[in-house]
This record gives sequence, structure tokens and C-alpha cells, in this order.
Amino acid sequence: MSTWGTRWVWLASLMLAVPALAYVSWVPPYAVLTQAYPMNATHFDTYINNSVVYIEQAGLTFNGSSAEEQAIMQYLYSQCKYVAVDVLNATQTDNGQLWLADVYCSSDGSMWLWLRWLPLRFAAYIGNVEFVNASNATAVTPVGTFTGYVPAGWYLDPVSKAVFKVPGANLTLLAYVDRLSAQIKALKAQLEGAGANASRAASLIAQLEAQTASLDAQRRALEEALRQRESELAALQANLRAVQAENSQLRAQLAQLKAENQALKARLASANETLASLNATYASQISALRAQLAAQLSGGQAGLETGSTPLMYVLLAALAGVVAALVVYRRRRAEE
Repeated sequence: MSTWGTRWVWLASLMLAVPALAYVSWVPPYAVLTQAYPMNATHFDTYINNSVVYIEQAGLTFNGSSAEEQAIMQYLYSQCKYVAVDVLNATQTDNGQLWLADVYCSSDGSMWLWLRWLPLRFAAYIGNVEFVNASNATAVTPVGTFTGYVPAGWYLDPVSKAVFKVPGANLTLLAYVDRLSAQIKALKAQLEGAGANASRAASLIAQLEAQTASLDAQRRALEEALRQRESELAALQANLRAVQAENSQLRAQLAQLKAENQALKARLASANETLASLNATYASQISALRAQLAAQLSGGQAGLETGSTPLMYVLLAALAGVVAALVVYRRRRAEE
């Protein structure tokens, strides 16, 4: 790409955003950028190959005062930081070349001022400015914004980036292209939104899958813990049944021991009664023997001296036998 083409792309990139169907005043694509500077209200000068070149805007005449010219020069200095020319005729003069041309100025490359439009801003200029019927279209220019009727000249469509001339361009077709471009832009925005929604949905699905996997792992862990608890519960229930069976056996043994204890108590009571009876019988017999012994002893000393000694020994033996029998009986009861 040539240096001039690169500069055109750079200047076009500086274009300001404008509303839909609003066209920006522009420069012809075949115009040439040049380092020219305002010389007076209608002329610029530049140097080419070390020679001075004067550039005059065709079809424009200044008919104002010096004060008006000073104000116009200040305006041109601010507007003409970039200058492009479309040379219509070139002549040689004593002071250098003179180009009769269409001159375009721009302060920042966002829009361009065709000097033929200066009469629309300053009354000191004399020149014919043609207007064209452009329904539903708006032209944004450095000398004002026009709707419906726009100054004839070159414009840029910010939507399609098309550069066109009015009159000559099909504005209806351009408006239709702009509407289609706006629809395409809206569809692209919807598509990007749908893509963003799909990305968010995919991210959400991934999060849900991760949460599901985590919950499934927790479920398996809980199931394993439940199986262990069930196994422990089954073991505890088996131990409980064994303890209950052993308890039943112990209860049966306790009942048997209680029955045996009751039987022993009954036998003990019977034995006690028997013992009491024996004690009473033996006590009665002993008392009788003692009485007999006492009667015999009190019968007289003579009887004892003449041969009653054997009877006394018999009584003592009988008493010893009763005592011995009582002792044996008590030992047997103690052993039972």
C-alpha cells in the first residue's frame, strides 16, 4: 500500500460515530493530500520540488473587510490542519504555479470541509452552493448539520464505509443498505449474546456436573457408612439376642435356685420343728430321768450304800446317749 493510501486509512480511522442515516462530509477518494497552508481567504500555498505552488478554490470569491478576513483566517487555520486538493487546472505564473482546484480541509480527519461551502458560514464569501433533496437523510458537516436537503458534495456513510457524491449517489439504496447493515449488526449482537449465553450455560452445566459428581461421591460414602452401621447393628442385635438367651437361662437357673431355696427352707423349717420336738422330748426325758435320779438319790443313803450303784450308772448312760444323739442330729443338719 502506498504512503498516501496508508494516510487515508489512518484518517478514516479517526472518523467520529454519528447516528444511523447520518452522512459525514468527506473528501473525494482521488483527492491528494498536501502540506498546504492558508495564504488568504481564498488561496493556499505549498512547495513542490522547491517551487512555490498557489492553490485557489474554484468558484469562490471573497468580498469582505479586513476584519472579516482575519476572522476567516483564524477559522481556516483551525480547520485546515489536513488539506487535500482535486486539481482542476494548473497554470504557470511569474511567481510560480497556480492550481485551480477543489480544496478540502479537516481539523482531525473525522470530517472534511469543502471550501465551496464557506458561503454557508460566512456572508463575506460569494459562491454558488447547490442543495440536493435527500429525504430521510442527514448530512453532518463542519459548517452545519442538514436534514432533508443537503449540500452537494462528497460524503461518507459510517455504516457501510462507502464514499459517495451527492448528487449522483442512490441515497435510497444507501439507506436500504444502512438498514440492512443495522439489522445485520443487531443479529450479530444477538448471536454474540446467544454465544455468551451458551458459554454461561456450558459453564453452569460444568459446575452442575461437578456438584453432581461431588454429591454422588458423598452419597456413595454415606451408603458405605450406612452399610457399616447396618453391619454393626446386626452384630449388636446378635450380641443382644445372645445376652437375652443367656439372661433367660440365668432367670431359669434363678427360678430353679429359688425353688430349691424354698424347698430347703421348708425342709429346714420341718427339721427345726423335728429338732424342737426332739429337744422337747429329750428335755422331758432328761427331766424325768433327773427326777427319777433325784428320787432315787433322796430314797436314802442306805440304799445307795447297799447295792444301788449299778442303777445310777444306767441312768447316767441313758442321759449320755440322749445328749450324743442330739449332737449327731445337729451335725447332720449342719452338713445338709
